[in-house]
Amino acid sequence: MATLKQKLVARYVVENGGNVSRAMVQAGYSWNTAHTPQKLTESKGWHELMDMCLSDDLLLEKHRELLMLRNTTGMDAQAVVKGLDMAYRLKGKYTQRRSVGWG
Repeated sequence: MATLKQKLVARYVVENGGNVSRAMVQAGYSWNTAHTPQKLTESKGWHELMDMCLSDDLLLEKHRELLMLRNTTGMDAQAVVKGLDMAYRLKGKYTQRRSVGWG
């Protein structure tokens, strides 16, 4: 179950445009902890909170809407893309890039 601080971070992330470290400080985490936000975003409580707030069904629905957008709809496609990107990052859906040594 998500802690109160984790719930505050989720709220502040939305308010500040996606900066998890800044949201952690606003919620009362120390600067040292905020410099390693993966300690929060990889926790079980955070994943449960993200699954509750940003269900995969909701993200899929928004993706479908984005695919169906036409210039005449009046929707801002860039805003939808940015929102989806933030949601996927918060849910930890992107894989970590690792450098590969050649030779």
